[in-house]
Amino acid sequence: MGQNRTQNVIRNSSASLIYKAVQMLIQFIIRTTFIKVLGNEYTGVSGLFTDILHVLSLMELGLDSSMVFSLYKPLLNRDSEKISALLNFYRKAFNLIGVLVLAAGVGCVPFLRYIVKDVPNISEDIRFIFLMYVAATGFSYFLIYKSILLRADQKSRIISNWSTIVTVAETVVEVILLVIFRKFVLYLIVRLIATVGRNLILSFITTRKYKDYFRNKEARLSSGETRSLLRDLACLTVYNVSGVIINSTDSIFISAFVGTVEVAIIGNFTLILNSLRTGINQIVNATKPSIGNLAATADAEKQELVFNRMNFISFFVSCFCCTCLTVLLNPFVGEIWFNESYKIGMPIIAALVINFFIAIMVFPVESFRTANGLFVQGWMRPAIMAVMNIVLDLFMGKQWGILGIFLATTISRTITQVWYDPYLIYKIVFKKNPKKYFFDYILYALITAGCCAAAFLLANAVRLPNRYLNFLYQMVVAGCLPILTVAVIFRKSDGFRYITRSFPKIKAKLLRKRS
Repeated sequence: MGQNRTQNVIRNSSASLIYKAVQMLIQFIIRTTFIKVLGNEYTGVSGLFTDILHVLSLMELGLDSSMVFSLYKPLLNRDSEKISALLNFYRKAFNLIGVLVLAAGVGCVPFLRYIVKDVPNISEDIRFIFLMYVAATGFSYFLIYKSILLRADQKSRIISNWSTIVTVAETVVEVILLVIFRKFVLYLIVRLIATVGRNLILSFITTRKYKDYFRNKEARLSSGETRSLLRDLACLTVYNVSGVIINSTDSIFISAFVGTVEVAIIGNFTLILNSLRTGINQIVNATKPSIGNLAATADAEKQELVFNRMNFISFFVSCFCCTCLTVLLNPFVGEIWFNESYKIGMPIIAALVINFFIAIMVFPVESFRTANGLFVQGWMRPAIMAVMNIVLDLFMGKQWGILGIFLATTISRTITQVWYDPYLIYKIVFKKNPKKYFFDYILYALITAGCCAAAFLLANAVRLPNRYLNFLYQMVVAGCLPILTVAVIFRKSDGFRYITRSFPKIKAKLLRKRS
């Protein structure tokens, strides 16, 4: 069983990594094409509307997480009746949400003038553009419940592989049409077709692969099971709302307080950060079904061992990424990608990097909380965090602009999520005092901050005449320093030894898979 979990994690994570690497490259291509062909105004509107639709997607109510969790045990036991009943329940729920998202999107149209600030040179009707984004988001819900079954059964690699194919095809068509016709509306049409097409393909594959589970249209959950599911959904709603408010409202406040063009400029940096964060999250999501399987079959001691190792891996990844981001963000955007006018101040860079560190370090906690079904416990925490973030955004955004908006996220997450969710895991799952976790967290944060500061000073102590050679030098400094630091300090720890032991095994499995 353990070996199967490991194999599934490796396969799913590899597919997710490939998909996110392709997606990241594609986002850079699309964004560069947008700015070069259409300008910052269209880029800012695109980023703003995408985040507004993320907020509208609050209606999803955490259904995907709930569906994955509720399917763990039935899939493990191959309980066809229970799986069919759950699929019938979620089909109706996702169809309702799709309708509600479309309706809410249409309802937002009269209020766009209060959100979209100072947008010149937009030839298309802003309302039409927004409705195209609404359509792409709303229609995706009508079939998405089927593909979630693949995630629950530890086969998310199928989703990643097909998403990669569709995304590459979509991007090629979009770039060609943008360069030739310079029409934003053509991009929107292709985007809508690709979104619907991807879901149709995954729906067909899932239906064929699990046809026995879809045949029983009459299977129903008992009233007790329905009440339990709705209770978990109500609590997941709060977590979902909180996550969207934290991750997707910054551009809305920046647009309202500063301007939509600034959304495009900051968007160059948040694109890089979000691509990295979601790429890492893809890997984490690929491990969640295996962690769910672990939670269903292993004792607290085994779970804690896996959690500690995941926590160390998260630190290693976040330390490396934060150091590279601190050193390379401004040079990459302002010297390699575009020009000096696209650079932003180091205080804003620091705030973005701190938020990135917090987001990566919370992934193991979120995975184990979801895998162990801790939805009801502590549901007030995300509610408090969301309200605090909005209040601080309004106050600090008005006072300090973009920096204040990003610091609002830092403060709200630190005061609530950073300490409470780990406390919950240790109290309920591990039944231990979490003081060691907090000691490690502070140590990890200090080491990461030290690496960022040292690498920044060392990388900027030398200035080579060629910008590409200079950027290469900065890359070497930013990449090597955190790896060497972690290796020296933690070389004897269980987490570091686990990483060094795992690499040869992962390499061997991947080579066998290729052959």
